[in-house]
Amino acid sequence: MKKLFIAGFIILSLTAYSQKPARLYTEVKQDTVTYYADNSEIYPVSISFTGQPELENLRTPGKFETVKVLPPESKRNRLITFIVTDRKKGWKIRKMPNYYTLAGDATIKSYNSDYVYDLPFQKGKSFLMYQGYNGTFSHQNENSLDFTMPEGTEITAAREGKVIDVVQSNNTGCPSISCAHLANYVSIMHSDGTIAQYFHLKQNGVQVKAGDLVKKGDVIALSGNTGWTNGPHLHFVCFLPDASKPKQKNTLKTLFRTEDGTKSEYLTEKKTYLKQY
Repeated sequence: MKKLFIAGFIILSLTAYSQKPARLYTEVKQDTVTYYADNSEIYPVSISFTGQPELENLRTPGKFETVKVLPPESKRNRLITFIVTDRKKGWKIRKMPNYYTLAGDATIKSYNSDYVYDLPFQKGKSFLMYQGYNGTFSHQNENSLDFTMPEGTEITAAREGKVIDVVQSNNTGCPSISCAHLANYVSIMHSDGTIAQYFHLKQNGVQVKAGDLVKKGDVIALSGNTGWTNGPHLHFVCFLPDASKPKQKNTLKTLFRTEDGTKSEYLTEKKTYLKQY
């Protein structure tokens, strides 16, 4: 009975701040307590604990890892095991640290920074880079790009990868952060663990689904004006999950092919780009 009570305490003592869900649970057997987690998503999910556990008469056989990556569609991933030190005495988990989850592998520190992306629209089209990296409207301290374009413009994949998330049910936009959660978008995970997101898409304008493998240049959606926006445009951002910043993305600068495709560069704010390839 004592161990069943403590197992219940363990579960209640965990607080999650989740971007993407992961099911955590415990198993108590004789003198051990083990934490497990399931990941039902089609991509890796990282669990990041905010500190170290506080234990009484318990020890860990190894170092408590504050970041644990769960493989796609996996079950019973062991997070940590606690072992009773002295069986003649009572034991207790005084406190387990809070945790949050992140889409992707938050242990990745390096990526292919030399990869050259395609402009995310069709050949023959040209659009103004209205807001660039660290822009003053909504890109402060963020490496994101805004292309001004009419609603219904075909958006193409800037890089090949797996579609991991799609939202296309919203039909509202406004120039206030209060509308940020109403943006339609597509998220694509690349082979090096980076994730690209295409925002402000037209309602029901997404032309791919989660799990699809897309090639560079494939049409993935139609542009729109949903979410936090002061006019129709495409917001493009590439990032790595960052366990030290649960509410922020580690956004990355990305090289793009420009002109006839033989030149690569970082795009510049207030410049118009014609795709000739």
